[in-house]
Amino acid sequence: MILHKYDGKLYTFLTPADKDNNSIRDIISIALVRIAQKGNVAAEQEIIKLVRFTIDEWIEHSPKISRWKGYEYLIQKRIEGCVRCYRYSGSFMGYLFKTLEYAGRGLRPITEYSLDDSSWYGHKKN
Repeated sequence: MILHKYDGKLYTFLTPADKDNNSIRDIISIALVRIAQKGNVAAEQEIIKLVRFTIDEWIEHSPKISRWKGYEYLIQKRIEGCVRCYRYSGSFMGYLFKTLEYAGRGLRPITEYSLDDSSWYGHKKN
């Protein structure tokens, strides 16, 4: 019912344009989280799928969350934990952001190397 009611507003998880869109995103996410906490697996899968779009955006644009790049398996676990533990009356997305920010402090950045780049194995190209 929630997804049908807000069907035209799910884009807010991709690119919220203003405070009204953030508010709608919060309403949708809190409603799905509350239903997921009551044991609805479909609601849990849906909220995880939707917030992944937002988290990917945060990873690209927020220095506080950028450490999560390359830790997709841990992101999934952290979202599941946030869905289970959310008891707060404020924004679920704010709660999720702060959780990722604090938990990300202990993550080491994953460095990507190219096979064409010889510097990673100690040789220099001439």
